[in-house]
Amino acid sequence: MRRHRTEIADTLHRSGALLIRGFPRVTGAEQYESVIAGAFPQLRDYVGGTSPRTRLHGRIMTATETPPAWSIPLHQEMAYTSNGPHRVAFLCLIPATRGGLSLLGDMAAALESIPRDCRDEFERRGIRLRRALPSRRSMVAKAGIQKTWQEVFDTDDSRQVDDICRRRDWAATWLDDDWLQLTQERMPAVRRHPVTGRLVWHNQAHFFAPACMIEWAVRDGRTQDEKELREALAARPESLDNVLFGDGAPVPAEQAVAISRSLAALEVGTRLEEGDVLLIDNILMAHGRSSFEGPRRLLVALADEPGWAAA
Repeated sequence: MRRHRTEIADTLHRSGALLIRGFPRVTGAEQYESVIAGAFPQLRDYVGGTSPRTRLHGRIMTATETPPAWSIPLHQEMAYTSNGPHRVAFLCLIPATRGGLSLLGDMAAALESIPRDCRDEFERRGIRLRRALPSRRSMVAKAGIQKTWQEVFDTDDSRQVDDICRRRDWAATWLDDDWLQLTQERMPAVRRHPVTGRLVWHNQAHFFAPACMIEWAVRDGRTQDEKELREALAARPESLDNVLFGDGAPVPAEQAVAISRSLAALEVGTRLEEGDVLLIDNILMAHGRSSFEGPRRLLVALADEPGWAAA
């Protein structure tokens, strides 16, 4: 991996993703960290991330622990923050028995597929993510993706959370029942790749809007999740994540859903087998997952490229 580092980078800049087959003897997080650091030496943490994960060793984590019945829509990792990673690297330890395809989508193509008036408005106004984060004891009350503020910030100390939010210019409001409403920094909706110069769609407006969360549940056939999301939207909208324009106004549901459908049409799936490593340029290429059956197990590493501006 060290010897081919330049070739790997060139391939990612040309294609957005690279699948390498044949690492069957890499069977754990410690081995994987050593291997992947050969290609991406600047591994990094996941503080501020939205997906439920477990840190296993050093900078190596489980891939999302979202239940198997859930698909994962295309997204660029942490595109809702100015501290997103430049690279994402998956290792397949156990493939799914059925389903569980790794989904990829070209975000330059996404930029062209989104209606021009919608794209122009997002470029002009920017975007923010507003998150509703329960504590461990109140997590069962959260509809949709369940991740506590303790997991997001890797601490049980609310004072540390406040300090991190101040440093990152995030607005943190503590609600009743130990919930945290977190409004993150204004981000551009479109980004230019620092090496290739390509313009790409780079945000998660389609992922966290309540209307998109509901449509996602319908698409997966998760009827109970759909019911809980609709009830929360009607009775407790503050308990749901949401996406806002940079000026704080909510993104209209119809716009978010139109973007979601445009991106879904770009999905290309590939099956990872045991020992496969999938490397992704997190700016050029979005990734996701189809629902699955069986004991699918993937490890993930996130990395930055020296000299690049934050994603």
